[in-house]
Amino acid sequence: MRRLHRLKIVQSIGLALLLLLSACSWNMPAQQQTMSKQQSSAIGPYSNFSGRLIVIDPSRRWQVSVDWQADKAESGKLRLSHAFSSTVVDFRWTDAYMEIRDSKFPYWRHIEQQELTEHGIMLPPIQLASILLGNIPSHFHEKKQNTWESMDSGDLIRLHWQAESRKLTISDLKHGRIAKLIIQ
Repeated sequence: MRRLHRLKIVQSIGLALLLLLSACSWNMPAQQQTMSKQQSSAIGPYSNFSGRLIVIDPSRRWQVSVDWQADKAESGKLRLSHAFSSTVVDFRWTDAYMEIRDSKFPYWRHIEQQELTEHGIMLPPIQLASILLGNIPSHFHEKKQNTWESMDSGDLIRLHWQAESRKLTISDLKHGRIAKLIIQ
């Protein structure tokens, strides 16, 4: 029973990583992503920070600690820590190449975008890093101050930035998923 609970927590933290990167699918090669037109935003730049990630989906709600490092959008790393289970997930990327490891499987292993997409709609890390560095991808359109929406993936994805609390909310409205990243 305890082992099953621990496995569910590891899967949940993995899902947190996916939801943190959630927002839209991306079909352009990585080099074209960095060259695509971007809009300036009121977000960031946040290249290195610690914070919390709160994940809400239709069946559960939970949170993890986040340590983020990405001085440029094309490469970076992230660590998610779930205090209750002592589970840690590390994720790193260089352009479209992504690797993951966790406290149960401590060796780096390559992970494909397709694998991540199977768990939900994905925002590639290069795109999230760009947003956190202050550049909103051109397919997101500002609907009101500090709120952007995109239908690029076929589903409505909303980004909402609250500067006073340094909170980025990513909402996948079709699937009822919300990820709140609070930068400390």
